[in-house]
Amino acid sequence: MKLGFIGTGKITTSVIEGLIRSKVNCKQILISQRNRKNSSYLKRKSKKIKVSKSNQEIINKSSIVFISLLPKIAIKELAKLKFNKNHKIVSFVSTLNLTKLKKLCNPAKQIIKAGPLPMASDNLSPTILYPKDKVIANLFNKIGTVVEAKNEKQNNHLWVMTSLMASYVAVIKSFDDYLVKNKVKSTESKKYLNTFLTGMLFQLNNNSFNFDKIIKELQTKGGINEELLKRLQKDKFFTNLQKNLNKIYFRLKKANDK
Repeated sequence: MKLGFIGTGKITTSVIEGLIRSKVNCKQILISQRNRKNSSYLKRKSKKIKVSKSNQEIINKSSIVFISLLPKIAIKELAKLKFNKNHKIVSFVSTLNLTKLKKLCNPAKQIIKAGPLPMASDNLSPTILYPKDKVIANLFNKIGTVVEAKNEKQNNHLWVMTSLMASYVAVIKSFDDYLVKNKVKSTESKKYLNTFLTGMLFQLNNNSFNFDKIIKELQTKGGINEELLKRLQKDKFFTNLQKNLNKIYFRLKKANDK
């Protein structure tokens, strides 16, 4: 198996780091020079990684080609390249649908959309996959876990979840800001939040992610958990969150419908 990556941004770097860490069975990993800092960094990770002079060379020497470019750049670049019918193409581009990808990568027939996340570097990425593909699923299962979408609509809904990362960290940062502002040392704040968040994840796992049950159990009548939850509900925090998630979905849908 020979892997080729067109684009060497954060996601590609994380995926390759995860694959190297998992000791994936492949003969070579070809990467582009698009981001010289990242390509130089990755080259030092393994003797299997080679920096290619051109994107066409990556295609010519790879059996599986990963596309990780910004949408407009991806359209322009793919239109210049020549594929063959045996290529397996994996696109990380959320706003390019399968129909468009098949036209751009013709005559390649095996086109898969994948949504890995930066946690891939630690082999903890949930990766959205559509359509199903055993080879690609096995590959991404080595750097986390795979969730397979049933259709393009469900794929778009799952991709909405990838918009959560920065906001999630911003929420955690607001907790840290509160503690530091109130004279808690930054190191102590982060130590507390680290253990707190890790513990909460274990609680969710131990209860099979039964959200309603856990929410109920974590509230004591008249207690501070009940109070904060009610305050957030009164402020329509969760209602507005759902509205904004829907807006992200329609943005993805509109782009993929083109």
